[in-house]
Amino acid sequence: MTDRSVTIAYMYFSDQGSGTPVLLLPANGHDSRDYAGVVPTLSGRNRVIAVDWPGFGRTPAPEPPGSASAGAFAAELAALVERLNLPAAHIIGNSIGGYAAARLAIEAPHRVRSLVLVSPGGFPVLGFGDRLFISLRGRPGVTRLINRRFASSYLHLRTPLTRQIIERATYRRGDVRAVIDAAIWRSFRDPDFDLRSLADQITAPTLVAWGRHDPVFGARARAQVARSLPRASTITFDTGHVPFAEDPAAFLAEVQPFLDRVEGDAAHARGDQMDGRGGRQGI
Repeated sequence: MTDRSVTIAYMYFSDQGSGTPVLLLPANGHDSRDYAGVVPTLSGRNRVIAVDWPGFGRTPAPEPPGSASAGAFAAELAALVERLNLPAAHIIGNSIGGYAAARLAIEAPHRVRSLVLVSPGGFPVLGFGDRLFISLRGRPGVTRLINRRFASSYLHLRTPLTRQIIERATYRRGDVRAVIDAAIWRSFRDPDFDLRSLADQITAPTLVAWGRHDPVFGARARAQVARSLPRASTITFDTGHVPFAEDPAAFLAEVQPFLDRVEGDAAHARGDQMDGRGGRQGI
């Protein structure tokens, strides 16, 4: 299968398969390689576009690196989708990727066919300990020192892919990724990171996925997402923060049928519209 990997303006992405687009958005500090375990299956039925955030993978760092923010990443996603002129896409977003996907569904609903929000950001419930941790992670030196250990703590299952993710999470001295990563953490306190008051504007079919052993999001955060997205379906995997990398087979067993149902419903709706215009008649 041909991989049409390319950088358009600011964002690198891999581009495989054909059909309805499926956009894959990684977490903060991660890149498109996290999705290596699910891309072959998904691209057998769909056009799969896996994105690298600015400063990670093959996408250049923003200038200055400390200007990075969750809101800026979401804006880059919206600009990329616009430049590619994609039809309504299925979007699978992990953590900050879930935030960016949900924000796109709010601001440009015609671009989104469905959402799979995996341990999604954007619905903060911050206690004192959370604010303290964000403050510490907002310091590049602290982020550089602890990032590998932090990734190890939220990846519950050890596989060749998750071991590679942990290795990529190791920031050396002078690594610009630590500066970007820390800036993203600081932005979690920005008002535009909080989507709770806007979430009722999401009309796309939505599946929320959690990892049972994810230390990043506890019961309070999950309950807040459930309150914000009452029409969403929910699935919990026996994993940590990145289910599609930790257990790709289990993830696909739940997500592929969800995408198929959405596609089927969309095809049925198109058929009804054609019948209503007299473009197709039953026999």
